[in-house]
Amino acid sequence: MGALDVQRLMRLSVVIYVLLLGGVPFFGNTDGVGFVDGYYLPGTYPQEFKEGQTLQVEVNSLVSSDTEMPYDYYSMPFCKPGEGVKKSSGSINPGTILLGIRIENSPYKLSMMEEKHAVPVCRGKQYPNGAYTPLSKVEAKLLKWKIKEEYRVRMILDNLPITTYDLEKQPDSVRPGFEVGFKVKDRYYVNNHLMFKVLVHESNGQYARLRQREAELEAAAAAETTGRKLKVDVGRTLRGDEMGPEFPEDKLYMVVGFEVVACSIQRKPGTEFKNVPCSSTPNDVSGPTPQEVKEGAEIVYTYDVYWETSDITWASRWDAYLKMPGGRVHWFSIMNSLMVVIVMSCIVAMIMMRTIRRDLQKYEQLLVDGSPGNEMEESGWKMVSGDVFRAPEKSLSLAMHVGSGVQIIASGTITLIFATFGFLSPASRGSLLTAALILYLLMSVAAGFASVWIWGAMNRSHDGWHKVCWRTACFFPGVTVAVMSLLNLFLWATGSSGAVPLGFFFSVLFLWLLISIPLAFLGGALASRREILPFPTRTNQIPRHIPAPHWASHPIVLFLAAGSLPFGTIFVELYFAMTSIWQGYFYYIFGFLFLVAFLTIIITVEVSIVCTYVQLCAEDYHWWWRSFYRGGSIAIYIFLYSIGFLFNTLHNLSGVLPVILYLSYTCLMAWCLSLAMGAIGFLASYIFTVKIFESVKAD
Repeated sequence: MGALDVQRLMRLSVVIYVLLLGGVPFFGNTDGVGFVDGYYLPGTYPQEFKEGQTLQVEVNSLVSSDTEMPYDYYSMPFCKPGEGVKKSSGSINPGTILLGIRIENSPYKLSMMEEKHAVPVCRGKQYPNGAYTPLSKVEAKLLKWKIKEEYRVRMILDNLPITTYDLEKQPDSVRPGFEVGFKVKDRYYVNNHLMFKVLVHESNGQYARLRQREAELEAAAAAETTGRKLKVDVGRTLRGDEMGPEFPEDKLYMVVGFEVVACSIQRKPGTEFKNVPCSSTPNDVSGPTPQEVKEGAEIVYTYDVYWETSDITWASRWDAYLKMPGGRVHWFSIMNSLMVVIVMSCIVAMIMMRTIRRDLQKYEQLLVDGSPGNEMEESGWKMVSGDVFRAPEKSLSLAMHVGSGVQIIASGTITLIFATFGFLSPASRGSLLTAALILYLLMSVAAGFASVWIWGAMNRSHDGWHKVCWRTACFFPGVTVAVMSLLNLFLWATGSSGAVPLGFFFSVLFLWLLISIPLAFLGGALASRREILPFPTRTNQIPRHIPAPHWASHPIVLFLAAGSLPFGTIFVELYFAMTSIWQGYFYYIFGFLFLVAFLTIIITVEVSIVCTYVQLCAEDYHWWWRSFYRGGSIAIYIFLYSIGFLFNTLHNLSGVLPVILYLSYTCLMAWCLSLAMGAIGFLASYIFTVKIFESVKAD
């Protein structure tokens, strides 16, 4: 066995070892309901530190649920590190850029297991008095505005976000970060003193030994490949600090929690900073005098560091962050959806096995008897056999819509599967959005194939399939990019870090031109080579007259009814998802989301079949577009729900721009779901219609 094979086995053993410690998440941690207590997060690796080893605290963008506009940490009057501000290269990906996540270094430095008090943050030549330079009028106004809008500071230690919650008490939910400051009457105060409490778990160094062994195998593999020996620095195992088996007597620790108590303490610059504990409440008269934000104020930023050993293991250190309340509510929602699926399945089975068979027997009897008295009974879906497959109006647009929906549902399904099995962890920030973006580009081949296939079926020819591919490849991405570009102009004007950089914008356009469009044409070319299967019935030259529908089969009634049942399946999970997105919580119960999405698709298929059957029974053969609209009608309910969510939950949104951002992103989400579910409804109705008229032909 060569060194490369040994290296692969060692990496596999590391993965299996960590998997045995935590397990792969499926349903997450929801109020005590779950299958595992911990889990393995792909893309992360346990870090072990020895006493005295330096740990770097990183800072993230400032966020607020009142504005939904992130801002760079150093856009505020905060002290900068002496070595200069540097971005964390490991956190830059398309997902973090689109989400406005900007992770940078900070002047906060901790030493493992070393307690510190009143450590000044502002150090170096640019801060001679140990305080931030006197606030200008603009800086004071900016800081007051951030406090008023309840912006939160987000810090990271060893990839763990900071929080004000007690992680060992298992809170129902954990919100990362702490507030910039607070307001008392008409005065604003900044939280300039931080009391860090770092939870650590003792380790025996098993991860360090595994990493060291892996480094040795990599060096051996390189030597075997190049034919020369390489010097292996086996002591450099963690973050560039020398620590290895040559120090077996040293205790090692892993960070499993990062808590903070933030308070405001007024200190005099240029003097010795005393250890002053934070008061329990901002209005505590017996506490220290708070630091007011005003023009000319010299703010002294300080911090304390406390360490506490914990029973929380590394594999389960994210449990408290990802825990969401309402575990039983999720299960009740799924059971309710399952009952709806069972009922709808029975209805569809009754239509397929009893109603249609009875109709066929009736029409067969009419043909045999030939009795004029029975001609009055000739009605229903059989009467539109000569028009049911008549090509609809704007067939190119319908093919474009269906192809776009297929692309969305394919990329979304694969992304959700990866997230369900834990391959897109919150520890890898932006990975979920990055994976969704990449898969959407790759699934352009499915969009091109589906649109050209539907185009050929409707028009009985593949002529002009090139324009179908072009429009499909440009339709959804073009509208989305146009809306995002317009919103980006507003974000640029406000200086928000949520504004997409111009370089990244052109990179996305380049990927779209280089990957998405060629793949769409590839899928279209594959579909154009397929034989167009004949419809089971011939189409009459003269269209049949459509009688006035009964109120129960009216298109508007069917449209509204088709969206109500699928929405009833997802509205509970929709609340948790929107709360996490718009209020800054983590969402990681993708197991429930996967089940809900699966049940929603099944219900959409069944509802589409029933509604199409009712429409055909009313002798209305215009089912092509209406089946697509009915499948996507869930978007109407989602949009109405988002309006209610805005007034009931996000009523603190301040300003016109945050409301515009919320409504714009919500409309894009609803439109995206409309295309996806519309494609499912259309395909279900198409297959159903072909099958029932094939049975007529067979009889």
